[in-house]
Amino acid sequence: MKRLWNWLKRLKSDIFILYLAFKDPRVPQQAKILLMLLAAYIISPIDILPDFVIPGLGYIDDLVLISYVAGFIKKMIPEAVFSDINLKAMGLRCTMKSWIVAVLVMAVLLLALLLGYRFLGLRLY
Repeated sequence: MKRLWNWLKRLKSDIFILYLAFKDPRVPQQAKILLMLLAAYIISPIDILPDFVIPGLGYIDDLVLISYVAGFIKKMIPEAVFSDINLKAMGLRCTMKSWIVAVLVMAVLLLALLLGYRFLGLRLY
């Protein structure tokens, strides 16, 4: 179970790395093209194993394919560029975490306000 958790955490960090790699001009064009194809596969409704055939298994094959292709793309990136992108991705993850927390707190406060007005019978205008 711990291996699965580490694999999912690595996949999450790969998303930030691949995002920054796509924007970096030092990354080879072949890696960027493969990244665009991967993004098209993720967005596309066509799957190798449809999600409705065996619930859950259709999503697992997508995760495995994404993981392997992401690893292949990371190997195509030169080592110096990859280390620079990895450092930037760590900073991006930290800022994203704080933004996500801020958005969630604001959503809970807004929901509490709306429910308070609804159940207390107060008017907003």
